[in-house]
Amino acid sequence: MFAGAAMVAAASLMAAPAMAQDAQEDDSVDDIVVTGSRIVRQDYVANSPIVTVSQEDFQATGSVNIDTLINDLPQFTPAANASSNNPSAGGQANVQLRGLGVGRTLVLMNGRRVVPSNASSVVDLNILPTALISSIETITGGASSTYGSDAVAGVLNFLLNNDFEGVQLDFQYGESDRNDAGTDSVSLTVGGDVADGRGHAVLSLGYSNRELIFNRDREFSSIGGFSGASPLGSTVFEGTNLPSAAAVTAAITGALPSHTFGFNNNGTLFAYQGARDFISPGGSDYEGFRTPGPLQQTDFIYTTAGLNYMILPQTRYNAFASASYEINPAAEVYTEFLFSQYDTANVLAATPAATGTGFRVPTTNPFISAELRSVLNSRPNPTANFQLNKRFNALGPRQGAESYSVYQITTGIRGDLAGTRDWTYDAYLSYGRVDNVTTQSGNVSRSAVQRLLDAADGGASLCAGGFNPFGESALSAACAAYIGRLSKNTTVTDQRVFEVNLQGGMFDLPAGEVRVALGGSFREQDYRFVADSGLSATALLPTASGALTNQFDNAGFNAGQSLSGSDQVYEGYGEILIPLLADLPFIRSLETNLGYRVSSYDSVGKVDSYKADLNWEIVDGLRVRGGVQRAVRAPSIGELFGPQNVNFPNVGTPVSTAGARQFSGDPCDIRGAYRAPGAAGAASVQTLCIAQGVPTQIIATYTFPNQQTQGLTGGNPNLFEETADSVTGGIVWQSPFSNPWLSNLSGSLDYYKIEIEDVVGTVSVTEQLRRCYNFDGASNPTYSPTNTYCLLFQRDPGTGQLTNTFETNSNLGTLRTSGVDFQIDWRAALADLGAPDWGQLSLNVTGTWLENWERQDLPGAVFTERTGTISNSFGLTLPEWKSLTSVNWNNGAFGVGMRWRYQGSVENFNNRANVIDGIHYFDLNASWNVNDAIALRAGVNNVTDELAPVYSPSVASNTDPSTYDLLGRRYYVGLTARF
Repeated sequence: MFAGAAMVAAASLMAAPAMAQDAQEDDSVDDIVVTGSRIVRQDYVANSPIVTVSQEDFQATGSVNIDTLINDLPQFTPAANASSNNPSAGGQANVQLRGLGVGRTLVLMNGRRVVPSNASSVVDLNILPTALISSIETITGGASSTYGSDAVAGVLNFLLNNDFEGVQLDFQYGESDRNDAGTDSVSLTVGGDVADGRGHAVLSLGYSNRELIFNRDREFSSIGGFSGASPLGSTVFEGTNLPSAAAVTAAITGALPSHTFGFNNNGTLFAYQGARDFISPGGSDYEGFRTPGPLQQTDFIYTTAGLNYMILPQTRYNAFASASYEINPAAEVYTEFLFSQYDTANVLAATPAATGTGFRVPTTNPFISAELRSVLNSRPNPTANFQLNKRFNALGPRQGAESYSVYQITTGIRGDLAGTRDWTYDAYLSYGRVDNVTTQSGNVSRSAVQRLLDAADGGASLCAGGFNPFGESALSAACAAYIGRLSKNTTVTDQRVFEVNLQGGMFDLPAGEVRVALGGSFREQDYRFVADSGLSATALLPTASGALTNQFDNAGFNAGQSLSGSDQVYEGYGEILIPLLADLPFIRSLETNLGYRVSSYDSVGKVDSYKADLNWEIVDGLRVRGGVQRAVRAPSIGELFGPQNVNFPNVGTPVSTAGARQFSGDPCDIRGAYRAPGAAGAASVQTLCIAQGVPTQIIATYTFPNQQTQGLTGGNPNLFEETADSVTGGIVWQSPFSNPWLSNLSGSLDYYKIEIEDVVGTVSVTEQLRRCYNFDGASNPTYSPTNTYCLLFQRDPGTGQLTNTFETNSNLGTLRTSGVDFQIDWRAALADLGAPDWGQLSLNVTGTWLENWERQDLPGAVFTERTGTISNSFGLTLPEWKSLTSVNWNNGAFGVGMRWRYQGSVENFNNRANVIDGIHYFDLNASWNVNDAIALRAGVNNVTDELAPVYSPSVASNTDPSTYDLLGRRYYVGLTARF
């Protein structure tokens, strides 16, 4: 950014018209660059909607992580944050505008790109120097013509206070009223002029810590995370080799041969269906499913929720330094250095091995009990091996430790171009690098387990005591070491940027000066992920037929392969600001801002983007603004070159928490809405299930006991760029009245519409199943097994269970959204209102109404409408209404404020009858400037102790943890000392 960029720190969108007027009256105003434009001007006028928040707004959240404030803004849909344990983003904090994906929101620092932290080219907000952030600007709509690729949904620009002077020390501590969830931070910032004011230097150091929380620490999340894979072990018999009904009835009264059977610790069998003959070992993980409440289940299912982190721990160190020195008006050299190091972790329940990652047990295994033996012997082929699903609690939980080390160096020169009208230039080089080491424990070698199962002595000759897979398994230290695996992955991401920008006035028109910005850049990104050899290893493992096939050996954390790739882009852009009319009736000013950028990528070749904005000030204080933008996004390295890796996507559950059938889980499950008696298409669904591999012998009683299935993800080198067209239009009003109740009232109303074509992404397994089984009545009206969606997943030919889903990247159809943003600002001195002279009141309301959000998975296919819904999909909670309201009172050294965060009601996407009510969070904060050097602050967030709503199927923790408050009421105190 240019030197005057920091002036934006005090700006707010709603005050924009007044600020423009002040700028014209004050000849000493500095030059300003508005986010979304490269042109320097002497007013603060934005043609695109801008929301601005400050350091004080961040302090009012009581958080030590900046993404907390960003996710409170109604324009953002929360994504990866402190609650992202599973699904996990490796402890990173990512943000997204409008629910359009984290890769489509461009994050800048002082108007420049920040080194990304993953293969998706996404910036981790944890690396930013929070203590030095003066303000944050957000613009909506495509900004590719200004900043290049990724600015499809909009731009988030963090502006730092590089002009800081003095010494500032800041402390903050907070915790919940349950005496947990502690956070603390400390920062030291030093800055001042050097060389008689010709130079300036700033140094900021920061430390923060966040304590972990388990799901079991909150009642709403302690029961859940239901899984068919338990430490007791289970089996499902192949439909072509079912045991006899008589043998099953003799073992478990009321059970059927097609049921899922578990192994009690005493050697007897139990049926999952109805939990018949289940003998509980005790504990919430076994008893959770039948605990009275909204999540109570009839069938046995293992509870894993309480064993998982709900809030990830984090210890973070930040450093930022900047320096500038003016050689002469034509040359000012500057440099910035950013460093961040932080550690975090995630913990999941012990490794499950089920269906695609399960085992085959030979009938010669010596640990087979008498009751199990009688059932096995009743099969048509009594010597055939049988399936084993197992959770390895004996190895402890899966633990992933993440360590990040990040730095970015920027150096450049800027100044005035002598002999020109008022032209300036700015040229800089930037290099950034992220090193990430991931250490994972709790993994299981499937081949090692299989060797123990195959051994005639139960594996005693391989490790002390062998391995009894039936019931809870007590493993010796030798056997735990024999099957357990520790993995270590390393990731390196680096980015190089060289950019030159020129801007200045060209000539005068009757309505004003024509201004132009020109520039070019080169950017290169490299990404290298080295997977641990254990995660990428394969092994020959048996199938139901006894044949050996090559499969990933690792169970636990997702098996993966190494990845490396790079991409380069050369870009050039131009922007022009043209005043069209001025000082006419109802046209105080009318101007247009045009921009164009051409980019040449190694990966996708030449692409271009453009914008055309209009700004019309009708009368003093009333302004209409809007524009059209064409944005592009080139595929990321991960999307292009990612190898096929194993994952375990959530498919949902066929029954809601209230026991109602719903369109979720495996559509072939007899318990779900697809196969409800009398349901439209139920017979066709059954026919399709059989055609896909569910054996006819079990179709009438088929169930799928898991909420996850095995899948494959991967890149696609044939991807091409996304293109997005966005339209914005709105009105900004500043009160012209002198009445003290109205004189400082302002507001804005802006409409946006964004449509992205050739969307790069995957068809999620939930959409694969919904579309294959014709949920919408149009995706597969003939219920054909060769339908495109039906070919994206597979079933085990023996049991009919879902096994492999394919979620590899493709250029899909269209993603589009539209809505209205609104903002109101008001302030007044109490004395002016006729009250005692007790300070000033201020009000800010920022909100959004979502008109539409829909996605088309394939060109020409039916759109999926998600407006006003919530689901088990990460980052896709989309209420129609969201708002953030702040009321503040200030009187000299004292200040009191209240924040009201509102999240509108949503329907469960998988069960539209289930409506989650809107939720209101209220926060209180207070400050006291003890003297010129010391300021104290304190606050209570979520005063009414609202906890997250429970629904199923959920993202995690029985809710959407990135959207709703998980901790309940909490407190914080802080101190700022400035010298």
